[in-house]
Amino acid sequence: MQGDEEAAIKVRTRHREAFQQHELHNGEIIQYYGDGTLSVFKSAIEAAKCAIEIQRLLHEGDPVSVRIGLHLGDIVFNKTEVYGDGVNYASRIESMVIAGAILHSPVRG
Repeated sequence: MQGDEEAAIKVRTRHREAFQQHELHNGEIIQYYGDGTLSVFKSAIEAAKCAIEIQRLLHEGDPVSVRIGLHLGDIVFNKTEVYGDGVNYASRIESMVIAGAILHSPVRG
């Protein structure tokens, strides 16, 4: 915003449009944190497909680099708050990924 408000508004608009993919992949944005989100999905496969589509959309034209971290784990979700180890792990994973990429936690089985 500080350098070029008009360009920043265009980037933010593109970002929010790409994040509409959540609805198409049975996900829900619980909260926006600046340019990031805390999102939940009923399916790990849908979460991964959504992440891939968001990155694809944001790499078109003038790229907008975002980091996406995915974690499959238990959370506490009471319609107004989401918390627990699953949320904390996802946040840590997101902080480790490079811009423009997706990183997920290991699948244990």
